[in-house]
Amino acid sequence: MDPFVFHSPTKITFGQGVAATASELIKELGSQRIILITDKQLLKTDLVDSLITGWQAGSDIVIFSEVLPDANLTGVDQAARIAKQEKCDGIIALGGGSVIDTAKVVNIILTLGGNALDHQGMHNLSSRLLPSLAIPTTAGTGAEVSLVAMVRDDKEGKKLLFGSKFLAMDEALLDPELIITLPPRLTAATGMDAVTHCIEALVVEGTSSPLTNTLALSALNMLLKFLLKAKKDGNDIEARSQTLVASTMAGMSFSSCGVGIVHALSHAIGGQFGTHHGMTNAVLLPHGMRFNLSFATNRYAEIARYLQLSNSDKDEVAAKILIESIENLINSLGLPQNLRGLPVPDLKPEQLRGLVDLASSDPAMIFNTRQASPQDIIEIYRNAY
Repeated sequence: MDPFVFHSPTKITFGQGVAATASELIKELGSQRIILITDKQLLKTDLVDSLITGWQAGSDIVIFSEVLPDANLTGVDQAARIAKQEKCDGIIALGGGSVIDTAKVVNIILTLGGNALDHQGMHNLSSRLLPSLAIPTTAGTGAEVSLVAMVRDDKEGKKLLFGSKFLAMDEALLDPELIITLPPRLTAATGMDAVTHCIEALVVEGTSSPLTNTLALSALNMLLKFLLKAKKDGNDIEARSQTLVASTMAGMSFSSCGVGIVHALSHAIGGQFGTHHGMTNAVLLPHGMRFNLSFATNRYAEIARYLQLSNSDKDEVAAKILIESIENLINSLGLPQNLRGLPVPDLKPEQLRGLVDLASSDPAMIFNTRQASPQDIIEIYRNAY
């Protein structure tokens, strides 16, 4: 067996109602004045309003709710400025991936000073950050347990990566009651983000392990069984619970082994056009899988058999069935089938060249099982358009 490293420092607590304990948990970690980072839509819900009232009864909490659906530097700078002014020494992130990623980068600035651009990249953090706790309200990004954050630089039109073992949240509270009201389309889109995490983690080059594979396979199995149910009936607490836990498992998996070409191409599109990350992944996933097929046939076949999608002893047959099954899932979820549907405008040659540069330099590309040339990337984008 090949050597491997698996790092998952976040304490995970799952259960209905566990979100109510957030302020006490963050105080136990040593925080006295907490900034709650969330978004305006969540603040309008009765459940979140009740939660915050409960937290405020016993804790000193400052609220920042200006996070946009696509996390950006402007939101990070605003939240960090308020947190500094209010002398906050701990962070609760309540929301989806954009909220949690914003909170992570705010924590970097609060702890280490400077601005976000001073710390972008991988392994640039020098010490532990202030206490942090995440409560995801979507089931897809895995941001509550990942070691990375992505925020958009609107001026440059690209996604900025922050990655470090110190960036992981100290605590993650998985409360399925908080995703019951997630709209069907967002349920589908965030769920496909998790599906993409699983599939890419299972075929990365040289970094997977028995631990990452087991987590990704189990999470993918749960998602294929329960994602469509969760989309059709948001009140199905079992389906919601399964997709929420699966999303976290997928996050633990890819955090230790990486993702691949689908994420690299998706980050480039999202940076340029502000598209939803999960929907962009859903569009690009079948195309990325076909690009990798000749290098990942055996692995795709193993996945298809594990999921009982195929009993063929021919790897080529089983692998293609897996790709077809993923396409059928995307279609059943009612998500866009191409980049036009996101929407992405007709890509001009100079825009394609810019996307190629962004995708080629994306760290996710390092782990892809097959090397992609600029022409390969252009072809994938054109096929997906």
